Amino acid sequence: MGFRLPIKIKTAIALSVPLGMMVAVAGLEVVQSSREVREMREQTDLATAAIGPSGLITAIQNERNFTGLWLLGSETLVNLPVNDMEQARAATDQAYRAFRDEVARKGGDVARTYGPALEALEGEHGLAAQRRLVDSYTGPRLVTQYNATADRSFNGYTLLVGALADPTTRLTSSIEDEELRRGVQLIDMASRELDRIARFVRLALLQAVRGDGRIAGREEVQEASLAQSEGDRAHLQIVELASHGRYRALGEELEVESEETQVRQIMRQIVRTGEIPVDALLAGISISDDESYYGFLHDVSEVLRDRADELNAAALARQRRFLTVAAIVLVVALVVMPLATRSITRPLRSLTRQAVDLARRRLPEAVRRVQETPLGQDVAPPELEPVTVPASDEVADVADMLTRVQATAIDLAVGQAVLRRNVADALVNLARRNQNLLGRQLTFITELEAHETSPETLGNLFRLDHLATRMRRNAESLLVLAGVEQQRHATAPAPLVDVIRAALGEVDEFHRVSFPAVQPVTIDGPAVADLAHLLAELIENALRFSPPEVPVDIRGHSYLAEDAYLVSIIDQGTGMSAEEIERANRRLAQAEDFTVAPSRYLGHYVTAALAARHGIKVTLVPTMPSADHPGITARVQLPNRLLVRGARPPFGAGPRRSDRITV
Repeated sequence: MGFRLPIKIKTAIALSVPLGMMVAVAGLEVVQSSREVREMREQTDLATAAIGPSGLITAIQNERNFTGLWLLGSETLVNLPVNDMEQARAATDQAYRAFRDEVARKGGDVARTYGPALEALEGEHGLAAQRRLVDSYTGPRLVTQYNATADRSFNGYTLLVGALADPTTRLTSSIEDEELRRGVQLIDMASRELDRIARFVRLALLQAVRGDGRIAGREEVQEASLAQSEGDRAHLQIVELASHGRYRALGEELEVESEETQVRQIMRQIVRTGEIPVDALLAGISISDDESYYGFLHDVSEVLRDRADELNAAALARQRRFLTVAAIVLVVALVVMPLATRSITRPLRSLTRQAVDLARRRLPEAVRRVQETPLGQDVAPPELEPVTVPASDEVADVADMLTRVQATAIDLAVGQAVLRRNVADALVNLARRNQNLLGRQLTFITELEAHETSPETLGNLFRLDHLATRMRRNAESLLVLAGVEQQRHATAPAPLVDVIRAALGEVDEFHRVSFPAVQPVTIDGPAVADLAHLLAELIENALRFSPPEVPVDIRGHSYLAEDAYLVSIIDQGTGMSAEEIERANRRLAQAEDFTVAPSRYLGHYVTAALAARHGIKVTLVPTMPSADHPGITARVQLPNRLLVRGARPPFGAGPRRSDRITV
């Protein structure tokens, strides 16, 4: 027999598969949403990281521009966002620390992208080196005189600006969201445009105070023309890029404020005429930090941050939704699975309990009540409760089928009981007819014996008498099987030896039976005939299964402190196997119905019925288990209520070793 799993576990396993898949899908969605949140965080970190460099670039440009004007002694000619060297450097240091901390905090792609730029700022030609160069200058600060330190300082700062701007340019290709990517591009292009304007203004101012005050040389014209054309083209690209979406208002404002400064018109005029209107140029670049490109950079940075926060919030909201759905799925699974399992297993358990009760108690008891219906009474089918379950599905159908099986079994039992009653009636009818005929035959034989004087004829009559007596026992056996009490009862107690002699008178080969050791005891009158019949059945079996030359002994003695009496019928025949003895004892204990047994065992059922009438216990045991012919001993235990204590047995009734019944 294989390993048995309860239906509850099987149902739970069956239900756990789809529920497990649902939980797994929900878990995958949660993992996917978490990955999306992480990726979006990386994207927004990269995008907002461009704000830091733009602020740092602006601070470095302001420091560069103020330093260049200071070295030329013209710092008061231009209105810059910073007022002195200390303020310019402090703003740069603050922007640098903020950007360095942001890169360290975000790490990952941000650190890999801007790490080289930070190294450049801290390196040999970084901010500290540029400041040392300026601080070590002791020469004249005249705008009309060439200053090599001013050129070196301006170019050094410009290289640092390029080192910060180049990673931002490369960064735009790795940002997927269009709004973020456009904001980074606008910041990068605006920062470069500010740098381009600063370089053009420096070139123009230097040429304005030197020589003839014009841009006339070939190299100066080419440099100015290139800066002016690149600036116009970049400005148009910036305005076009900012003409869509959330940057549209900023682009329109930039275009208006840029036109108000007149810087681009002045740059085109300078390139076209070579004349440098210094006052107009200085007035155009003398703006506050919230105007034109300065204000545009700040506003784009704010929009970029808002877009990053919006994307991160949306990703987190999706993640929370997936987490909520996953939690709901898990809760539903934890609630639904027990309920579903219970809805299936509860009717099945109820059906199982009722089926077990039906098989073990209700149906056997009902069949037994049907079978125990006394002869002469009509067989009525007992009322049994139907099998019901708290369900309306296939389990309820099975319950209905069990109810029908129950009814069919009862109908079958009733039919069998009716059949047995009819068979018993037939047996009783036949047995009584035989009894009547045999009684008349025995009376006639007795009359012949009384008038016969020939010994030979008299012996033949005795043999006829013996055969008729045996036939009468067979008729009485039919009545016993039919459950009818015998009509011939002894009216007075009789010694056991007389009962044994009466039993021997009803068997063949009675001359092989001896009873040399039977302790005297008197049997109650109503049990004498049945006990004689019972002993006759057992003696006949012992004679039938013993060799012709081997005798059968009968012994009797009191036991259990003389509260009972044991009669042993001992043979040394072929014996029986342990299984055969067990089955025979079941028949003798009325544990089987005679209608299901072969006809050769009818003697056992007759014995069992006679024993049950008087509380007698009959069992078979091996006589000598280790011998070649162990034989069988039939033990007949007579209860105390069948024994008549203190009665004096008739004369000559005591046991004698030589007692034999002979004809």
